[in-house]
Amino acid sequence: MKLSKTDLKKLNSITDKRPSTVIQHIIRHGFITTEELANDYGYEHAPRAARDVRERGVNLVTYRVKSSDGRNIAAYKFGHPVFVDNKVSKVAGRTALSNALKKALVDKYGAVCFVYLQAMEERLLQIDHRIPYEIGGEQEDNVDCYMLLSPSANRAKS
Repeated sequence: MKLSKTDLKKLNSITDKRPSTVIQHIIRHGFITTEELANDYGYEHAPRAARDVRERGVNLVTYRVKSSDGRNIAAYKFGHPVFVDNKVSKVAGRTALSNALKKALVDKYGAVCFVYLQAMEERLLQIDHRIPYEIGGEQEDNVDCYMLLSPSANRAKS
């Protein structure tokens, strides 16, 4: 895929390590596989790396290829157009969720993990979107769009 100078400039302006690694590999080779992400770059959770790229507004297409051992694996390449402008994708990526939002959640629901239904120290709980960020985008004003999770529940759901 031939990239315009404008697209290349925008792609090169993304400097966060994980999305930049994926983007630079695709610029050089045309695509990147989950096998390359794991073996060459140490990213065992390739969908997270792809999601980081998409969150910066890059149109990333997923398709299937064969791995070195013959298994079907995912590969990623730029879509056309390279950049998409929608409510989810932002060049800056996600915004951090505020302490005020966490306090509002604790006030409304208590310091309880939504998955394990166990009371926990407030400082340990993490804010998570009820509707995945990729689908719902940021919904800063609506406390009902978020939940509190223990660190292990947050990791497990990923």
